[in-house]
This record gives sequence, C-alpha cells and structure tokens, in this order.
Amino acid sequence: MATIQEAMTAAVAHHQAGRLNEAAALYHAVLDAVPGHADAAHLLGVIHLQSGQPERAVSLIRGAIQHNHRVADYHDNLGSALKALGRLEEAVAAHRQAIRLRPDFAQALYNLGNALEALGRLEEAATAFRQAAARRPGYARARFNLGNVLAALGRRADAEAAYRAAIADDFGFVEAHANLGGLLLSPGRTQKAAAALARALALRPDHAAALANLAAARLALGDRDGADRAARHAVAARPDLPDTLLRLGEMRQNADRLGAAADAYAAALAWNPALAEAHANLALVRQGQGLLDAAEAGNRRALALAPALADVRSNLAYLQLFKPGVTPAAVLEAHRTWDAVHGAPHRGRWVKPGRGGAGGAGGKGPLTVAILSGDFRRHPAGLFALRTVEALPAHDVRLLLYANQTETDDVTERFRKAAARWTPVAGLTDAEIAARIRHDRPDVLIDLAGHNARGRPGVFARKPAPVQVAWSGYMATTGLAAMDALVADRHHVPEGMEGFYAERVLRMPDAFIAYDPPGGEDILPLTPPPSLSGGPVTFGSFNILTKLNDGVLAAWAAILNRMPGSRLLMKTKALSCPATAALWRGRLAAAGIDPDRVTMAGASSSLDHMRRCASVDVALDPFPFAGSTTTLETLWMGVPVVTLPGETFSSRHSLAFLSVAGVEGCVAADPADYVERAIALASDPQRLAEMRRALRPRMAGGPLCDGGRLAAALAAELRALAARG
Repeated sequence: MATIQEAMTAAVAHHQAGRLNEAAALYHAVLDAVPGHADAAHLLGVIHLQSGQPERAVSLIRGAIQHNHRVADYHDNLGSALKALGRLEEAVAAHRQAIRLRPDFAQALYNLGNALEALGRLEEAATAFRQAAARRPGYARARFNLGNVLAALGRRADAEAAYRAAIADDFGFVEAHANLGGLLLSPGRTQKAAAALARALALRPDHAAALANLAAARLALGDRDGADRAARHAVAARPDLPDTLLRLGEMRQNADRLGAAADAYAAALAWNPALAEAHANLALVRQGQGLLDAAEAGNRRALALAPALADVRSNLAYLQLFKPGVTPAAVLEAHRTWDAVHGAPHRGRWVKPGRGGAGGAGGKGPLTVAILSGDFRRHPAGLFALRTVEALPAHDVRLLLYANQTETDDVTERFRKAAARWTPVAGLTDAEIAARIRHDRPDVLIDLAGHNARGRPGVFARKPAPVQVAWSGYMATTGLAAMDALVADRHHVPEGMEGFYAERVLRMPDAFIAYDPPGGEDILPLTPPPSLSGGPVTFGSFNILTKLNDGVLAAWAAILNRMPGSRLLMKTKALSCPATAALWRGRLAAAGIDPDRVTMAGASSSLDHMRRCASVDVALDPFPFAGSTTTLETLWMGVPVVTLPGETFSSRHSLAFLSVAGVEGCVAADPADYVERAIALASDPQRLAEMRRALRPRMAGGPLCDGGRLAAALAAELRALAARG
C-alpha cells in the first residue's frame, strides 16, 4: 500500500465521486494499518450513514471522536447519524458541540435545525436555520427549511419571505417554488399561488405536490376543468402519494361528484390510514350523501388522529342537530365540548367590558357594531341578515363588516353600501382577525356563521370585542363561553328553554331574521298548483339529504300510500351525483316508496330552484332539522310546508316562519299528524290555490320581510347589552 496519506487521498477522491465501495475498502485498509486513525474512522462512518447503516456509523464516528474530540465535522456527522436512528436529543447535543467548536459552521446549524424541527421545537429550529443562512451566503436549503418551519408556525409572511430568499439564491430550486405556491393558496392570493406553482412545474412537469396545489388554485379561480386535469395529472405522477388523491377528491366533491370523491379519499386512506384530513373529507362526503352515522364515525376518527382539528370538532357538533331524537341538552353538550378544547385556552385574554368604541358603556355617539361573516353574498345567512343590516345605520349604528370571502355579487354590494368600513379578512388566521377587530374597538361583534362552513368560532373564542352576539347563520347555541347573546324569537326558543343555551337569549318581536326574497312577478310569477291543472298531486322536498332519516321516509311512505297516483319531487345539490341518487333510490325503496313515483333533481340556479318549488302542491319538511331557506323560498312561491317541530332551535324554523306569516294548518304534533295534515292539504286544491294567491303578499307586507322593524328591535337589544358590558 502507498503511504497512509496517499491512501486517504485516494479514498476521499473515490468518496467524493460516489464510489463508496472503493472508498470504504481504502478506509478499512488505513484502519488496519493505523487502528486509531480518526479521519478514516469518521469517513468510514459517513459511508455507513450514506448507505443506510446509521448504527454502524455512530460506532465508527464515536471512535473517531475518542481519538480527536476537537474536530467539528465529527460531531456534526455523529448528530446526523443519531437523527437517522431517531435519537433526536442526542443528535441536538452533537450538533451543538460541533457549533461550539466552530461557531461559523453553517452546515451544523442547518443540521441542528433539522433535529430541532423533528423534535417539534420549531422556534429553536427557525433560529438555527436563520443562523445557518446568515453564515453561508446563498444557502438556499437553509432558507427553504426556514420557510417550512415558519409556515408550520403560522407565520405566513415570514415564511413567504424565506421561500423567496431561497429562490433568489437558487432560481432552479423546484421545491421552493412549489412550497411558495402552496403557502400562497389562500383567498385573495390564488393568482400568485398559481404563478409560483407554474414555475415549479416548468422546472419539473411531473411534480405531484405542485400539480395537486395547482388543482386547488385553478378550482379557486373558477377553472373546474383545469383543476380536474391538474388533479388527475398529480395522481398519475404519484399514485402512491395520499395528498394527490386528497386533491382529486376535493375537485370531485366540489363538482358534486360525491361518489367519485369518496373513492379518491378511500384510496388516500388505503395508502395512509392515519391521514386525518382524508377521514374528515370523507366524512363531509358522507354527510352530503345523507349518511349521518358514517359522517359522525369519520369525524371521530379524524379527531382521534388529530385532536387539534377545530373545524372537524365543529362539524361533529353540527351533526348532532340532525340526529333523530336529539335533545337541546345533547346539542348544548356537543357545542360546549368544542369550547372546552378550542375556546378555553383563550379565556385569559378576552377584551374586558368598557373597551369598546364611543357607543359602548359610556352611551355617547353611535353604537359601533362589527359583523364577521363569509356570507355577505347570495347565501342563506346573507339573505337572512341583509335587510336588517341595511336598516341598522338609521338606528345610530355604525357598521364594521369583516368579510371572510373573496367572491362578490349584488348582495355583497348592498352590504358594502351599508358599512362604514368594509374589511376583507379571508386568508387571515383567527388570531390575525381577532387582533384587527380588537384594534378597531367595536362595542359589539356579531357572528353570522357559528360552526358552519366559513364560520370562525376561533375568532369569537378569543373575544376581541367586549360584547359578542350570534345571529342568523347558525341554528343552535354556539356553546362558546365568550358568546354573550343569541338572537332568537319566541318560536325558536320558547320561554323556559333558556338553560339549553350558552348565551343570553335575545327574543325579537317576530322572527329572528328578515328574509330578502328575489325579484317580483316578472322574474318568478306565481303559477297554479299542479293538481288544480289536472296533474298528479306532487309533494316536494328541497332540503339537503343529511336532514332525511328513517322517520321522515316512513312518514313520506305513509303519505304516498294514502294518495295513489301522487308523486314526490326531491331536489337538492347532492342528487346531481349519480351514485348518490342511486343510493337514495335504494333507501326510498327500502322505506316502501316506489322509486318510479319519485323525481330527483340536482343543482340549479337559485331562480330555477324556486321555479321547481312552484311545481309541487305541498312541501314536506324534514325532522328533526327543519328547513329554513327552503321553507322561505317555498312559501314565497305560494306552497305550504308541513312541518313537525321539536325542542331544538334547528327543528323550529318552519314553525317560526309559518307562524309569523300567519299560515295555519301546517304544524304537526307528531308523525301521524304530519301525515294527516299533508294529505288534507293535498286533497284540497282550492285551498292550495288560495294559498298561492295570498302567501307572497302576506310575507312581503308582514314582519317576515321587514328589515326595518327587526333592525329597531335588534339595535335596542345591542345597545342595552353594550351598556351592561
């Protein structure tokens, strides 16, 4: 053998060229000749680490350190080997020793960051990555990992800056472009996200994660076909990557292809059964299909895997409203469970009474009322609140509207016009929204969503305003200790039921909302009942499938069996999915309803939907979760709604609207009475014809559509709440 130095030089050359076997042979030869040769032991350990043998690497590198403990590289590579073995605390100690020996050792700082990140010590990891980048100009990988950690910490602006710095260091860094695009996938920044993802795909066209995120970006931009293509391309590139299957499921779900979405989520779970997001998404599909037990089981599985998923716990509480036999006590318990987990940690930082604006406890100036919603648009919650919100400024109320949405329509513009200040907040975290509201110091903050989609209960749990009120968009108690009041009426919350609400109940004089119906006779003309024109008696259901259960189907079967030749129209978005429609034809048949007597219709425009409402003689309300928007739309078309109220808020919508509109004969006491009332109405076409003529003008001229009357009552209650603090 040549000299030891020559052998080491040759070994290192082989090592650097990737010829690991040749390098290892020479390192072994050196160690045979000089058993204590520290460099040879260290580098042979590095080869074992590179070859997937970290245990042997640790042994060899520790041997090198025993012979020379002052070489920083030895400690750094020991740390990497220990990390590969999962011995993370020891890895951190080794990297720190390397840095003590060489304070400007950028790679050791980078490796320290990786070990700290694996331990979940993200703030410390961020510091290490930042120091690594500072010590080595152009260290794109350190800046990239810094971006990943900052994104995980929710510091999105800092993460974006780190990714952009990594790209500035290395424009060909595909993962940095891809992760930047994923980070920018938030409302209002979708175009920028798509641009970053396009740059990643220009560098690597089959980058599965970038394709999956591009699908989400295109969907947000309204390009459903492009979204579907990108999602399918992502799955083709990496069929074994659950995230690509998740995106494909989301694309299909958004297109109401629920059966196909369920297949995609199931495929993701086949690869990774512990993927909480897939369980949660599949639960939403099952919920949309009306499979309540499967939806609840999926949500519980998601929470078992990831207890911090607040939106999943919200959905689990919401599902309780649909359960046959549900009680107000069970509803309250489910919603308080959310608060105990996600709300309690914020209670020490609530805004105290008296911290509002000029109209608060001091009673000077206008009352400043903030409203947070994602539904300042043509959506049930928006249409329930619009007329009242427009009328509030006339009662010395200054409105601050915080819009958790990016889309706009004619309803949005009406809300904007009523607002003293309009603040877009889509894409902000709960903490960021709460901080903004706290800075603006409203006297009262109103929630229009609760635990529904686009709801931000995490904002209200932080209590950024001294008085907080739930109204219009959620049909139950929020369960939040931070929520001071709930806007209701005597129909939804009768006297004596206050104990089942976490909030103080504010009863409005009529209904708790004022409906804003669509245009006049020229847009939606009234038509005669179909049975009066010689057609078959037609019953209708326009509610989501989640509201339907065996008890409802049994009542429908009894009605149809008592009225030979009658038909049933079921119209709801989920029935656009052939698999879901087939599922429900089977359920109807099992309940004794001949599917041939049933017409199923899926999604349509809102005006076409209401025209279909007019194509039935009598609407059949589900129970225990009654219709709300569907009831108002059906009544507006002159069609009576037979309802069976219970004790919960969500079971009493139709009761409230029928009562305020003065419609008699539609409220049942039990399922048998429900059947009798539906048959009695359907058997009296002249009465149905009179309802067609009278219902709309009665609604239009009465309190059910009187936003000014409701605004006066609501403003008085809000002012009293603010004064009490």
